[in-house]
Amino acid sequence: MIKLSFPWAALLALSLSACTTNPTPAQVATAPQCEASVSIAAVQGEAMQSPLVGQEVVVIGTVTAAWQQPDQLGGFFIQQTIGDASAGLFVQASTPQVTAGDLVEVSGVVGEQQQLTQLDNVSSVRNCGQTELPQPRELRLPVADKAIFEQLEGQYVQLPQQLVVNGTYLLGRHGSFDVANERLYTPTQVVAPGAPARAYATANELKRLLIDDNQAPNPASVPYPAPQLAAGNSLRSGDEVSNVVGILSEFNGSYRIQPTAQLEFHNTNPRPLAPVRSDDSSVLRVATFNVLNYFNGEGSERTFPTERGAETAAGFARQEAKIIAALAALDADVVGLMEIENDGYGEHSAIVRLTEQLRAKTGAPWQFVQAAEQGFGGAAITNGLIYRSDRVTPLGKPLTITKGPFSNRSRYPLIQRMQAEGTEEAFVVAVNHFKSKGSCPREADHPNANQNDGQACWNAARVESAQLLVEFMETEPLLARTPAQILLGDFNAYAKEDPMTLMEDAGYHNRVEHFEPSGYSYVYDAQAGSLDHLLVSAALHGRVLNQQHWLINADEPPALSYRGYQQNPDWFAVNPYRSSDHDPIIADIQF
Repeated sequence: MIKLSFPWAALLALSLSACTTNPTPAQVATAPQCEASVSIAAVQGEAMQSPLVGQEVVVIGTVTAAWQQPDQLGGFFIQQTIGDASAGLFVQASTPQVTAGDLVEVSGVVGEQQQLTQLDNVSSVRNCGQTELPQPRELRLPVADKAIFEQLEGQYVQLPQQLVVNGTYLLGRHGSFDVANERLYTPTQVVAPGAPARAYATANELKRLLIDDNQAPNPASVPYPAPQLAAGNSLRSGDEVSNVVGILSEFNGSYRIQPTAQLEFHNTNPRPLAPVRSDDSSVLRVATFNVLNYFNGEGSERTFPTERGAETAAGFARQEAKIIAALAALDADVVGLMEIENDGYGEHSAIVRLTEQLRAKTGAPWQFVQAAEQGFGGAAITNGLIYRSDRVTPLGKPLTITKGPFSNRSRYPLIQRMQAEGTEEAFVVAVNHFKSKGSCPREADHPNANQNDGQACWNAARVESAQLLVEFMETEPLLARTPAQILLGDFNAYAKEDPMTLMEDAGYHNRVEHFEPSGYSYVYDAQAGSLDHLLVSAALHGRVLNQQHWLINADEPPALSYRGYQQNPDWFAVNPYRSSDHDPIIADIQF
C-alpha cells in the first residue's frame, strides 16, 4: 500500500505521549508522523457513492465534531484541506474518544450507510496532536444543484440565513426538523399537475435541508426549541431558526446539518387563538374537521386496542380530551367530521360518545345526524355530522351515494338538508372523505397508479367521486331545489388538482382563497397544502363573511399529539394543539 505523508505533518511540532490500547472496536496509538494511503477527497469521490466502497484505507483529518456516546451518532467527523480543496468523512467508531481539533489517522473500510459515505470496521485511530479547526464553508439555500450538497458531505458548514421551519414530522422520533429559505408548499397546491408541478417539486428540493439533534432515535427529550420541546414550548412550521453551523451529513438521500453551535429559534408563527365569531345570530358557523381515527373502544366495556386510533383507554382519554377541546373552541353550529369510528349509532358508539362529551364540555345542545340504521358504509371509519339544535334543524332524512368509488374507495358522503333558526331558507351540507393518496395499485398501467403528475395515486377515483357528487347535487330533486349548498370535508386533493378543479368548474367556490390566499390544512413531506376544503354554491358565494383554517394541527409536531405522552409526558397537554393531523376549516355564513 502506497503511503502518502499528510502535508501538515511536517509543519506540526507534535508532542505525543504514550497512550493506552483499547482492543475493540478500534485502537489508538502514538506515532512520529501520520501517514495516509488516500486522501479523504479520494474516498468521497465525485459521484453520489464512493469509488472505494469495500476497500480498506488509511486517512488523515482534523476532527470537526464527535458524537460517540451510545445515545448519540456513534462516531465522529473528520475533514482534510489540501490547497483550496477540502473534504469530510464520517467515522463510525465509538472508541477511542476524540475531540474537535484532534488530528487523527484512521484505518477502516469505506462504506455507504443510508447513502452517507463513511469508514466502517475501524481498526485503528492514531492521535497525531492538535490543529486548528477549518473555517466553515458557507452554504446558502437554495443551491443551484443538489450536487453541491454531495460535494460538501461531511464538511463543516455555516448557513448565514434565517431559515424557515417547514416540517417537524420526525422531531419526536429522530430529533430532526426540516428547514428551507422560505415556506414550502405542495406543488399541486399552487400550480397545475403535470410539468408545472414537477418543476415546482424540483425547485423545492434545492431549497431544503434537515437539522438533526445529534442523538440516537427516540430520544427521551428533544432540545428544540431551547431548552427543550414541551407541550407549552412547541416548534411550529413557520417558525424561524438562525445560527445554523455544523456538519453537512446525509441519510437516505436527505441532507442534514449536525449542529455544532446553539441554534437560535424565533417564534414567528405563534399558536393562533380560536377564530372570533360574529354576535349576529343570523350568521352560522360551519366547519369541517378530520378527527384522526376517533375510536372509543369496543362495546359497553370500551375495550382496547381497536382497529384504529388509540391503543389503550388512557391513550383514548388523552386523544378525546384534545379533540373535544378543539371542537369546543371552534364554536361552530354545524361540523362535518371525518375518520370517526364506523360503529353505528347505539349508546356505546363513537358518534354518540363524541356528541355527549361535546355537550358536557360546552353546555350547548349538540346532536348528531343518524345516517343509517347500523354502520354508515363498509369501512372502519366513516363521516359524521353534528350540529347545535338551538341553531339549526335537520330537514328530512340524510342522503348518500353508494355507487362507483363510493362503494369501495371513497367514504359514503353524508348529505343533509338543514334550516337555520329564525329563517325559512334551507341549505345543504355534504360531508365528504375521498380516497387517500396511499396504498397505490401494484400494476403500473392501472388507471389509479401514480401518473407522476403531482397528484399521487387514486386520482382517477377522486375525480370520479367529485363527478358523482356534483351530479347528485344537481339532479337529486330535493337538492336541486335547494340552491344554498356546502360541500366540505377531506377531499384528499390539493387546491389545483383535478377533483377540486372539477367542482370549481361546476360552480362551487372556495372562499378561503379570498380570505386566506395561502391557506393550508396539512403538512406532508415538509410542504404545506390543503387536503381539506369547504366549498359553497353560487347562492352562498357573497354571503361568506369569513373563511379560514384554524392552524392548530398541521404546523405542530406530531410528538405533541396524544401519542407523544408515551415517550415524554411533558409533550402532552389538554389543549387543541395537535389534536389531529388536519386543521379544521370554518366558514361564517350569513343566513
